Amino acid sequence: MRSPVDPTFSLRMNLRRRLRFGDTRSHSRFVQRSKWVLPSLAVTLLMMVAIWPQLQATFEHMKFKLPRIDLSEARKLRMVQPKYTGIDKDSRPFTLTAEAATQISRTDDIVSLDGPKADMTTNSGNWVEVTSYAGTYQPQPQVLEMYGNVELYQDRGNEFHTDSARVDMVNGTAQGDEPVNGQGPFGNVIAEGFTMYNRGETIVFNGKTNLSLLPRAKEAE
Repeated sequence: MRSPVDPTFSLRMNLRRRLRFGDTRSHSRFVQRSKWVLPSLAVTLLMMVAIWPQLQATFEHMKFKLPRIDLSEARKLRMVQPKYTGIDKDSRPFTLTAEAATQISRTDDIVSLDGPKADMTTNSGNWVEVTSYAGTYQPQPQVLEMYGNVELYQDRGNEFHTDSARVDMVNGTAQGDEPVNGQGPFGNVIAEGFTMYNRGETIVFNGKTNLSLLPRAKEAE
């Protein structure tokens, strides 16, 4: 009679048989895959060697240029459509607006303005508006320097044109030392400069002045 087989021994033999058969199958799959993978890799390498000169020439012509950043521009603070408001020494409000503002000096707090426009109101309720092509503004003293096509308008229908002016928002004054011409219900004026007081209530023309007054319409009886 055969002696009974040890269950542990039988289990070990089955595991060895399965592992041996599994290794054989894995080895067969590896051999089969190698038959087409290795030739394909060889063909790819041969193609790379053949076309490498053309690829190298293409890489040499491809130059990626990074955009240059102007650090001075990056440090500047720019605002679109800024608006400054305040009051003068007599507690009268004023408004300063522009198309854009750029801070050009951190120490003096000077702001460069594109298309500035200053609006001021008198005690009597009248208003005056000053516009220009460009300008600079100092918020601390509230002084506006205006350049290029400076135009001063009054709600009474008067308008004056010059090339530069200095507007003191606190005192409600403006001054220009370049030729000025104006017109309105009063007539026409040409002068070498002007000074505006009390937010346009009084305008004095400086230097050689040519004034043409229009006759006033007679009041209806």
